[in-house]
Amino acid sequence: MSNMIEFFCYQNDMPLEIQLEPEALIFVASPGNTIKFIAINTNDDFKWSIRIGSEDGRTLQLFPETLGHYDIEVYENNDLITDLYKYMR
Repeated sequence: MSNMIEFFCYQNDMPLEIQLEPEALIFVASPGNTIKFIAINTNDDFKWSIRIGSEDGRTLQLFPETLGHYDIEVYENNDLITDLYKYMR
């Protein structure tokens, strides 16, 4: 089972905001870019839930769902983002 979800925007698309819960970190998939979330160290019950958070469909909330522990790695254009909290500043 894959615990990866990826969002991308074509060159002429509007940017897409993805809010990772429960930390409420906001990542932006800009035109021509991808944002990928990979859950690691998960139980077998892990899954992603998505909520479209705006009428225009350009803002999403991404919810990791599991009864167990998990870690999330975030990649921008296949480069691991090592400082997730820079998005909170």
